[in-house]
Amino acid sequence: MLRGNLSDLPFLDLLQTLAAGSGGVLRIEAPGVEGVVGFAGRRVVLAEALGLEGMDALTLLAGLRRGRFTFETTPPPRRNLEVPVQALLTDLTAITDEWKKLGHLPDDWSRTLRQAAGRREVEIPLTELGVFAEAQGKTIAEVLAVPGEVLERARALNRLLKRQALASLPTQGLGPIVLVALPYYGPATGTAYVDHALYQRWVERIGGPFKLKVRSPKGLEATYAVEPREQIPERIMLHDRELRKLRAGRGTRLKVMPEVEDGPGKS
Repeated sequence: MLRGNLSDLPFLDLLQTLAAGSGGVLRIEAPGVEGVVGFAGRRVVLAEALGLEGMDALTLLAGLRRGRFTFETTPPPRRNLEVPVQALLTDLTAITDEWKKLGHLPDDWSRTLRQAAGRREVEIPLTELGVFAEAQGKTIAEVLAVPGEVLERARALNRLLKRQALASLPTQGLGPIVLVALPYYGPATGTAYVDHALYQRWVERIGGPFKLKVRSPKGLEATYAVEPREQIPERIMLHDRELRKLRAGRGTRLKVMPEVEDGPGKS
């Protein structure tokens, strides 16, 4: 069995590597996407992903920038395609080049799409209005997985995210959680500090810019830049002046939640 990550061996390079073999099944697990590609000799005989089949499925998989894969030299369980690998690689090279242009589309396709909050009015062309309306509350993967429209929808989402008409939000892992307040002194920075391990979990889940919303037991709220600090588990450090604004102090239990900034995020 062969295992790896698409971040190390991209989908197109992976197909080229497997083309020299006698056959087998490639399985891909990525955020929001599962897919399978079957090989028989030097031909691709199976391609499925999110209900898509054939070239639609391969077009979708070619856009993945991250995810795990496994390859086993077992016969494909079924067939829905019959294409020589070398001919397929030619087509997928052009498709992959198109995906590379979509720099505002997050790597994590499990992210949920919402109308971006707190923005002035954004003009949306009629050609993208349908995708904009349909995308609300759906994951990126769900919006992309339409037969015959994968790349067209990817381009539309990329433009909507670039214009900040849409924001992509993580589906889970954002709290809220309760942390105990610790004050720090000196010049005020507008920064909250949390334990390094917790900060890393948020970074891995969010993948883009975020701040930290803090709510005190008295119902007062404020939002801060956030940075990691070693060895303060289950604690949050705020400047003494900020704690007093929240009518809180050392030992106060504060409810905190990452607040994702509008616009695209990479992860």
